[in-house]
Order: sequence, then structure tokens, then C-alpha cells
Amino acid sequence: MDPLLTFFVTAFVSLFVTLDAVGNVPIFLSITPHTSEAERAAMVRRAALAVFAALVLFAAFGNFIFKFFGVTIEAFRIVAGLLLLKIAFDMMEARPARVRHTPEEDAEGAQREDIAIIPLAIPLLSGPGSISTVIALTGQAAKSPKVVASFALLLLAIALNVLIAYVVLRSATAVTRLLKETGMRIFTRVMGLILAAIAVQFVLTGIKEAFHVPA
Repeated sequence: MDPLLTFFVTAFVSLFVTLDAVGNVPIFLSITPHTSEAERAAMVRRAALAVFAALVLFAAFGNFIFKFFGVTIEAFRIVAGLLLLKIAFDMMEARPARVRHTPEEDAEGAQREDIAIIPLAIPLLSGPGSISTVIALTGQAAKSPKVVASFALLLLAIALNVLIAYVVLRSATAVTRLLKETGMRIFTRVMGLILAAIAVQFVLTGIKEAFHVPA
């Protein structure tokens, strides 16, 4: 497979799973119990814009973060992989990942009149998992022979996933009616399995590049 296509598929799938729009539907509905559909739509729109801005910001300054803290892309890839693996195990057990958000944050969100930025955009959608993924992918793009194309594909993957998250959350009531509780748990477990595979690949690639292990 073409390296650029492989990179795009990895970026798209990684972000799709870590943003976990479907998994966040029940939380979104639970913290907006007395909100009208029009108000929810406005919140989702603002949240989507905030998520896109946050992830693009981390994509733009990912390499600066590496240099500022003296961290190698290999080290960060390993740490990101381990973090994603923790989230993946929680997803496979169909339980909320405390790495992403805590019950206290959910309770605080339920008391807010506008939850678009906190906690919906951050940390429910653009939490540690998706941010770590973007930074790790930024480092990978910077080492690619086709840097500009790689960054463009990363931005495309971010944009498409934010659009998907917007559509899913905008249709939260319909999604719940369609999938029901059992369907959403099954979906979350399958996504967790995929995320676990991606996380392990992150770790293996980081170790291989750090110790210059031949392919």
C-alpha cells in the first residue's frame, strides 16, 4: 500500500476511535436533559469548531513541543501507544475511560448551561487520547519524505472526523433510538479492539525506531 494512503488510514481510524462520537452520545444526552434540540444543535456546532481548532493547534505545534521538552518522536509514540491501550481496554469493557473524563467532570458538565466547550469539546472529544494521537502523527508526518502531503492528509483526517462527530452528536437522539444500549456497547467494544491494535502498533514502531531494529 502507498505510504501516504497508509498514513491517512492510520490517522483517520485512530482519530475516529479516540474521538468516539458514538460512545459519547449517552454522556451528551445525560448532561443536556432539559435542553431543546435547537440548543443542542448550537452546542454541537460550537463543540465541533472547538475540537477542530484544538486538534489543528496541536498538529501545528507538535514538533515544537517535541523540541521544547527535548522529547523524541519515538518516546512520545511509545507513551501515546500505552495511553491509547489503557483507553482501549476501558472501551472493550464498555466502561467510561477515566483517562478521557471523570464522573466529577460529567457531574460538573450537567450543571453548566452551556457544555459546548467544557466538557463536550474538551475533554470528551478532544481528550488526552486524541491529542496524543495527533501529536504522534505530527511527528510521523514530519519524518515523511512527503512532509506537505502528509500534513495535508492529517488535517483532512481531522476535518473528516470532526464532521462525523458533528453529524453523530447532532443526531444523538436518533442514534440512541437506532443502536439502543446493547448496540452502542457492542460498537464501543469493537472500536476498543481496533484502538488496542493501533496502540500496540504505535508502541512497536516506537521501540523499533528508538533501538534501530531492522524491519
